[in-house]
Amino acid sequence: MSKIAKKEIKSSNYNDSGLRLARQLLGIEHLHFGYFDRKTKISLGNLPAAQKAYVQKILSYIPAKVNNIFDVGCGTGEIARQLVQSGYQVHCVAPDPYLTNLATEKTKGKATVFTDLYENIGSEQLDNQSQDLILMSESCQYIDQVAGWQQNQRLLRKKGYVLIADFFKHRPIDAPNLSKSGHLIDGFIEIAEQHGFTLKKKIDITKETVPTMDLYQGILNKYVFPVLEGIAEVMGRRYPLIWKLLRALFGKKANKIRDRYQNQGSDVFVKYKGYYILLFQKN
Repeated sequence: MSKIAKKEIKSSNYNDSGLRLARQLLGIEHLHFGYFDRKTKISLGNLPAAQKAYVQKILSYIPAKVNNIFDVGCGTGEIARQLVQSGYQVHCVAPDPYLTNLATEKTKGKATVFTDLYENIGSEQLDNQSQDLILMSESCQYIDQVAGWQQNQRLLRKKGYVLIADFFKHRPIDAPNLSKSGHLIDGFIEIAEQHGFTLKKKIDITKETVPTMDLYQGILNKYVFPVLEGIAEVMGRRYPLIWKLLRALFGKKANKIRDRYQNQGSDVFVKYKGYYILLFQKN
């Protein structure tokens, strides 16, 4: 059953346009990284299979005696669907109604799905049932660290778990045109400990996930940027005055975005970031 959480948000402010585009153009159900082991050839055609392998890798770290799971940032609900099929009681949350509607469909109404921010969810919305495990697959980077760990503390049972799969910075990013996303790994673990959590496992899967960056970079350079350049050329010819106005208003911002996304390959990624599976337990 899909629910709008108590503190409603404006859906127009939260829409995962990247995932929508990826579903339409590439036929993939995830926007997260793929897991390319030695047996999997690195190619765009193998990305869906690598993303499935990524999910299986994460789920293999769910501890025994876990019955209910809160999937934070559930995307289209693919992971939630697998959790439901495996017999877990599942709650999901994402801020985009498009995604939560898909999650409700994929889980066939067997998961409780909230359209809201994770930080807004109260224990009463979970029927005051403490959670065994909170799962964050590439969603913790969007959550304030202190607010996130406070929420984890509130919603988890004693000795409950937080399972995270995400990329983290291992040093501050000092280059002007690079994405600053991701928490600093050492500071993140320290804040978790300050809020009563112990790191049980830390698995570095950077080597297996980072080829995804080169695949996405290839898509941008081969398809997205040329299409945008073609549109710009047509606009400039047909509507020169309007195009000049648009360039004056948004040109610098557009160039900045392009410069940023032209520098997202694996070589740049590993210089500043790593990809980890982290398992924490509440003290």
